[in-house]
Amino acid sequence: MRFVDVLVRQAHPGPGAPAYHDLATKLADARRYVDGERIPWPVLVDDLEGTVHRAYGGLADPTYLLDVDGRIAFAQMWTHVPTLHRALETLSGQRWTGVAAGGVDRKPHVLAAMTDGWRGLERGLPQRAADMRRAAPGMAEMARLGYRMRRVFGPVTLRPRPLPAAVRYGAMAGAAFLVLRMLAGGRGKEEVERERRRRQDEIRALRRRLDEEERALRRRRSA
Repeated sequence: MRFVDVLVRQAHPGPGAPAYHDLATKLADARRYVDGERIPWPVLVDDLEGTVHRAYGGLADPTYLLDVDGRIAFAQMWTHVPTLHRALETLSGQRWTGVAAGGVDRKPHVLAAMTDGWRGLERGLPQRAADMRRAAPGMAEMARLGYRMRRVFGPVTLRPRPLPAAVRYGAMAGAAFLVLRMLAGGRGKEEVERERRRRQDEIRALRRRLDEEERALRRRRSA
């Protein structure tokens, strides 16, 4: 199994992230991406005309799984790691061939972007924030707030494996409670801190349980 990124274009150009007009700038951006994000797999660079991007649908943040025959086994309109994890497990159980997990995921997975997407927005300010406000009023502000709260949101929204629905919704409800209390002017700081610690303890316990379940599953598969 191999992972490959393809750098296609600047979706929202700005002063710190201008649109690409020459290949040298695009290649330099790819190197900054690899170094800044510590990408351990190859990063390919599309041409200035966007040939690869257009061939694969022209979406902003897609992911494609190719099976051993080179056919698309699963496609995501918006990259979401837990869903990708589930599709990979399905595909591996099919000996890496055929359609996996229904073939297409069209859900707008925005929570991860709201937690960790501010860095990308910040590089393209003010244009990127203006674009986002026009498309979805309030989203730019939520991205900034979500990034500030990533220690609370991150264990759920950035988790690489799927979480049980009840746990996911419970954790997000707790995180939303913290955000609302902070937006209310900082009242009840001790209560907020206690709630934050309790939620983090619950998430740590859940992560340990899921890790144990995954190790047990691997042992059964190797037996």
